[in-house]
Amino acid sequence: MSVEPIGIIVAILGIATIFLGLNLGAYVLCLSALLGSAAALLMPGLGGTSIQPFHFVLLFLAFAVALRPRTLSASFSSLSYPGPGFWYTLFIIYGVLTAFFLPRIFTGVTLVYSLARGEGMHGIVVNPLTPNASNLTQAVYMLGGLACFAIVAGISRLGGLVIFARALIVAGGVCIFFAIADMATYVTGTSFLLSPIRNANYRMLDDGDVEGFKRIVGSYTEAGAFGYAALALFSFLLILKLEGFQARFLGTITAALAVSLVLCTSTTAYLATGLTGLIVLAFCISRVLQRKASYRHLTYIAACLLALPLLVMAVMLIPSVSESVSNLIHATMTTKLESQSGEERMRWNQQAIASFFDTSGMGAGLGSIRTSSFLIALLANVGIPGTVICLFFFLSLIRFVLQRDQKEGPDGIIGLAALLSCISQFVAASIAAGAIDLGPLFGITAGLAAGYGLGPVSSLAHGGRDDRRRHGLPWPPPNPVLQSSIAATIEAPSGLPPRTREVSRV
Repeated sequence: MSVEPIGIIVAILGIATIFLGLNLGAYVLCLSALLGSAAALLMPGLGGTSIQPFHFVLLFLAFAVALRPRTLSASFSSLSYPGPGFWYTLFIIYGVLTAFFLPRIFTGVTLVYSLARGEGMHGIVVNPLTPNASNLTQAVYMLGGLACFAIVAGISRLGGLVIFARALIVAGGVCIFFAIADMATYVTGTSFLLSPIRNANYRMLDDGDVEGFKRIVGSYTEAGAFGYAALALFSFLLILKLEGFQARFLGTITAALAVSLVLCTSTTAYLATGLTGLIVLAFCISRVLQRKASYRHLTYIAACLLALPLLVMAVMLIPSVSESVSNLIHATMTTKLESQSGEERMRWNQQAIASFFDTSGMGAGLGSIRTSSFLIALLANVGIPGTVICLFFFLSLIRFVLQRDQKEGPDGIIGLAALLSCISQFVAASIAAGAIDLGPLFGITAGLAAGYGLGPVSSLAHGGRDDRRRHGLPWPPPNPVLQSSIAATIEAPSGLPPRTREVSRV
């Protein structure tokens, strides 16, 4: 194992989190989630596996939480039944078990496309199903995602929703910074300046272009990964802006993320952004029907229904611009499936579906099969049982957020924003994700959404019927005035022996 320079920086920030508090940890966690092409640790003994800064930070953050009993208790309670954390925990545990058992049970039964690296081999190869290093690494990543979910949910339930929201706003700004740095170093031939954050043992696709447009990768390995992260942040910040969350530069960062999504040349980002935009449009229309719309909702509706079509028509009137845009759309959308990359991804999915049937619907085990769709990855890796549990998690997350009273204030805004970000990431992953792990930003936003849906820990003593029943507390709650009267009566001199009075008090 070797510690990289960026790993030393992360360790210093992690130690600072332990001593200076979890507010700093929220910012460090969100910023480390952007370093998708970096490695804090390199482990040659595990096939050259790279430990990303995000997962390295989690170790320090988990230790910091363990030193704070109230936060630790809130984090564990966020995983209790029947909340979304219970289903997420069940899904992760089942996935880890499949990573250990299923590749051994179904060894040689089917052919699988899997990730191979080391000894001159780096890429996706097809082999008979056997246990491999990806089973272990994917299990570790999923457990890290669960830890992130629990920690973020616990901190959120103790009043940390706004802290994480502001940390994600900063992360959006940093994401734009890396995108600009990527384009600038590409144009000037100085891409080596970004090598400290591109040191992971991954295949780097940072110098590609499509029809003369530089493929933006930012701090990630490819344009698709950048588009996935930018969409997660954009959808979160968009709801904050529409709902009136107060933060400096929020509108500027949101607009910049929207521009980066247009310029990143990622087919997945284009499709997922379009679907997410329609979901937000439906949300704004619902605000109008509920008579809760502000000028921001109306502006978004007008932009989608009027301004965007007018912009498209204006572009079509300029021949040179129209030709460039048409060529870009043709290359990234209409002929994508005919490209070498598209054909390769279709082969992955076809073989994954065949493996699903070869294993009688049980799957080949977490990390065994590489696909190009989250839904197919679920079926191929963890089978029908894991897919059903994952579906329960998503439905529970949506239900808990939407059933909370949508009160005016920042917490409700952040809860809705986190939920939309989770949905946008699910949509993008369903189009082109290669594995079950939905990434660091999903763990953060899902934890925020669950933390809001479960409600503040301190409010349970006086919460409503639904809140108390969700946490197994009696309804109606005990009357404190009556309890005080009873206690006063019991404690008053009554001639009873001390032991009898003690039993009566219980």
